[in-house]
Amino acid sequence: ALSAKAARAKRRSAWRSWRRFRWMEHDNGLPKPSNREHFFVEAQRTLRQLHKTKTDACLIVLDLDHFKRINDTYGHAAGDHVLRSTVMVVGRELHPTDLFGRLGGEEFGILIPGFSCDQGLEMARRICHALASRPVILDHPVSVMVSASLGLASAASSGYALRQLLIDADAALYRAKEGGRNQVAAHSPDADPRLRN
Repeated sequence: ALSAKAARAKRRSAWRSWRRFRWMEHDNGLPKPSNREHFFVEAQRTLRQLHKTKTDACLIVLDLDHFKRINDTYGHAAGDHVLRSTVMVVGRELHPTDLFGRLGGEEFGILIPGFSCDQGLEMARRICHALASRPVILDHPVSVMVSASLGLASAASSGYALRQLLIDADAALYRAKEGGRNQVAAHSPDADPRLRN
């Protein structure tokens, strides 16, 4: 167990990281990620509404590949820059009605109302390719290539409970990581996700 001093230091570090990341206040015309708590509240509210009308939805969980290596090699400021770049890339693919949140560390959640599993896969593949297709410039001429693994679950197969959607999307994400990273995996009822490069 962490000592009280270590726990306080960990909380201070997390707070500093969050403060550095809070560029949500800047208006760049793109969707901005909410924090974990706000994302969960809004996602649950949205899912309840969609359940009433039997409208499908997709939940994507995105996790940056080898993010710790970037932090360890280039420093936490570089890691923060990669996070901001990721948000910009993802934001370009989202619609105004989509919910986008930082779940913690280098993990993000995206709830897409009205999308089927196939539509969600198409969006997830676009995000995956967009992230991996261009380097992130850290400090000229230093740049780093970034990729992500994405797991997807749909209300049609997982139901409208956010907890179950997260469990299924996380399981798909794990299989995407196990499959080689930089890819998308979709949960399916028979637990045989489709892997897409």
